[in-house]
Amino acid sequence: MLRPYVLLKNFQIVFLFLIALILMIQGWGDHYGLLSHPARAGLLATLALSVMVLLFVPFALFPEGDKEIRRQRWATDSALGVLGGLCWFLPHADRWGWLVWPESDLLRYTGLTCTVLGMGIRVAGMAQLGALFSGFVVVQEEHHLVTHGCYRWVRHPIYTGSLLAFAGLFLVFRSKLVLLALPLYLLGTLWRVADEERLLAEAFGDEYTRYRSHTWRLLPFIY
Repeated sequence: MLRPYVLLKNFQIVFLFLIALILMIQGWGDHYGLLSHPARAGLLATLALSVMVLLFVPFALFPEGDKEIRRQRWATDSALGVLGGLCWFLPHADRWGWLVWPESDLLRYTGLTCTVLGMGIRVAGMAQLGALFSGFVVVQEEHHLVTHGCYRWVRHPIYTGSLLAFAGLFLVFRSKLVLLALPLYLLGTLWRVADEERLLAEAFGDEYTRYRSHTWRLLPFIY
């Protein structure tokens, strides 16, 4: 029998996906047009597959913690709101030619590739954390460091995947706004990473210092 927090998580992620889908359809104007290009259809299929996989991973989406950096809550809520707005605006701008590059299959498929890789990395990181995952910056009860899988090389693979998928979303819809939005998203991510690493260093002390000494934050061998 599934635990109540898993059932709640499943409802939340399915609900968020359906809201994103509805906003994209409304933004474009009709679902046939939205799905008329394989890259756009592939984007939605990637998101749907990610949701399906996460249904089988036991975690709470927004659990409470013993220690938490609460200022990151409003940042998370704001990011979700902005992402919802983009789900409507990017298809709308694509259809009507607002702030977009000329039609290019290469651009769209590059975006789809980024989205597939990004969501794959993100889902893998969430699955490896399991019950330790949180949409907020918290240290939960009986928390421990995860250092296998993606976390063997990168301390924040979920954020790495999110950055790739975020860029891919803009490119699938050929939006020039990626030149502004991606640097802003990166700055927000680095701010969250800094807060999270301070919290983990406080919670795990020398263990986290040793782990940090032989891993990278976001990109192996680069950063």
